[in-house]
Amino acid sequence: MKILKSLLAIVIITVISFSISGCEGSVGENCAQQDMNEILDCGIEKIVEVCCETGADCVYKYNGQDYPDTEAGLTNLADALGCTYKSSDDNNNQKELIFKSLIALKERVRYMDY
Repeated sequence: MKILKSLLAIVIITVISFSISGCEGSVGENCAQQDMNEILDCGIEKIVEVCCETGADCVYKYNGQDYPDTEAGLTNLADALGCTYKSSDDNNNQKELIFKSLIALKERVRYMDY
C-alpha cells in the first residue's frame, strides 16, 4: 500500500508537470522593418518595425513606441511619422498609403515560417 501511494504521488506530480509545460508551448515571433522614406518624403530615416507572435496580434513599433494593429493604432503611427506623401498634399491619401504599406509588411511577417 505504501508503494502504491508513492507511485500515485509520482504519477500525479508528473501529470501536473507535463500539463503545465504543455500549456506554455513555444512562442514564435517574426519581425520585419520598413524604411518609410521608400514611399514617403520623411527627410530622415524613419524605420517602422512590425512583429507578430504565434497566436497573438501583431504590433507596430516606431521610435520606442508600440502601436496596436488597429485603425486607431495605425492612425496614431501615421501621425507620429510626420512624413509628407511624395505626390499629393492630401493627408487622407498619405494615411491610406501608410496603412497599405504597413498592412502589407504585417502580412509578409505573419506568413513567415515560425
